[in-house]
Amino acid sequence: MSSDTGSGSESSGSSSSDGVTKPIVQNAIGDRAQREYREEIVKDMAIEKMKEKMDKIVTKLGKDIEQKMDIAVDDLFAEVKQFNLKNYELKQLFNEKPVEGVKRGHHGGRKGARSDGKLPEKEFIARNSLLTDLFEVKHIKTIYHIFVVILIILFLNTVVHDFVDTGSINLGFRPIVAGFGKFHIALMLWSCMQMSTFLLYPCFRLWAGGRERFAQASSVRKLWDIVALALFVSYQCAFVVLSIKGLLWHDLPPASSTAYLMEMTRFLMKAHAFIRSNAARALAAGAAKKHSESKPTNPDTFRTGLPSFGKYAYFLFAPTLVYRDEYPRTKQIRWRIVARHALEVVGVIFYISFILERFLAPLFEKFGHAKISSGSFVLSLFGSIMPGSLSFLCAFYCLLHAWMNGSAELLRFADRMFYRDWWNESTFAGYIRSWNVVVHDWLYTYVYKDCVENVFRTCRPLATVAVFTLSAVFHEVILAFSFRFFYPVMFVQFEFMGLLLMFVTRGMGKDVGNVLLWLMLSIGNGLHLSLYNMEYYARRNCPDIGNSVVDYLVPVSWSCNGISHNQNWTITAPWSMD
Repeated sequence: MSSDTGSGSESSGSSSSDGVTKPIVQNAIGDRAQREYREEIVKDMAIEKMKEKMDKIVTKLGKDIEQKMDIAVDDLFAEVKQFNLKNYELKQLFNEKPVEGVKRGHHGGRKGARSDGKLPEKEFIARNSLLTDLFEVKHIKTIYHIFVVILIILFLNTVVHDFVDTGSINLGFRPIVAGFGKFHIALMLWSCMQMSTFLLYPCFRLWAGGRERFAQASSVRKLWDIVALALFVSYQCAFVVLSIKGLLWHDLPPASSTAYLMEMTRFLMKAHAFIRSNAARALAAGAAKKHSESKPTNPDTFRTGLPSFGKYAYFLFAPTLVYRDEYPRTKQIRWRIVARHALEVVGVIFYISFILERFLAPLFEKFGHAKISSGSFVLSLFGSIMPGSLSFLCAFYCLLHAWMNGSAELLRFADRMFYRDWWNESTFAGYIRSWNVVVHDWLYTYVYKDCVENVFRTCRPLATVAVFTLSAVFHEVILAFSFRFFYPVMFVQFEFMGLLLMFVTRGMGKDVGNVLLWLMLSIGNGLHLSLYNMEYYARRNCPDIGNSVVDYLVPVSWSCNGISHNQNWTITAPWSMD
């Protein structure tokens, strides 16, 4: 019984110890699990911090690498651009691809004659305007931004001065409103010119088709050709006369007249380019038909060898004056580029108007009211140099970059070399070739080249004189009929000073020549603006000016209250703030 009791007590003791041990063990296991859980949390937090630090390190390294890559790419881009600029001298006269058979000169230039003795042709290739490429370089783009900021500050400075001084704000809209008056009439006259130019195509096709009905060497065919040539020359003369008569009849203001006459000149150049380029094809088509009766492979080409009307219509609107059946085209129209260039055109026109009203009109608006001292005239001349140079640069950017690139984008015209780096030229001849490539292409192709090959027989100086004379005449016609007086400042600058500077700057160094070129451009623009403004305001202020032809040909600014040696009033620059 004792044994039973002992065993029972022993069993009860063991059961009591198990009851105490289980909670202890469970608590120990829970503590260890909690410690492991906390350690895992700490590890996770440490890993997250390490990830954050690694992300920061990677981001920093990425930014450093990206910055260094941007600098390297910009440097590479700038080197490529500079390489292209340097190689402009190694290319053709119009920055074209080299033409086979043309010999190189001793300075990397070209002698300008092919192996067959003829001058090279204009070649169209897909390329951007020079400023478009230069603006891809960050440093050049910043210079452009600085120039825009300077214009804005100058504008704000004048506006604030007007508001503080007079209590009113003058934004310079008066030259725009007065200059572009009757613009709807100018558009109507422009439409008439456009329609007459369209009608030239069926007339030319009629001549080309009609001559095939006559024998190859018959006198009737020769008479037909002579009559057609005489009619075309008569058409050009009548086109000019009637266009100018329409302008005078409706008395268009100066800015509308200038735009209208520039379009008249463009239509003349387009018509001549089309006829000159396709007359030889029409003449050759008859001879080719004698040897081959095969149909032309191009469906857009008539049996006479003429292009279709669609090609002719595209040429009339394309931003080039040299005719080709095909031009390099872009794949699509970038409307953002069109909108940007349109805004630039409007902004530049506004700013030129602001310059005219704020900086040039105050210098000359008293001409004709009183005698002008010689000292005041000299001050007005030099006071107009800086505004004239600024207007010159703005007009270049507006017409040859913004307007031409905007129209080229609308027409998907891919060859956009409308100018070269004329600002780097050291000779006047280089400046003339680089300033307006579109007009220079036409003068070279249809005047200089024809004169050298067909008229003067390799006498290039006479061909150069012919180019300068034709250019000077049309510049003077535009100015004379826009302002209603003949003051041949532009003609003298082109015909005499231009030819003289071509020889004077030929042997100069690049640095000296470039400085002299910019000095002559600045003084020439100042002189041009001064004399034309002086004559314009003198004719407005002087009484009893007749309407005869002699009155339009003889300047009145030197006779009606002209320059005297006694100072009656003093011209004060508007920026002096006195």
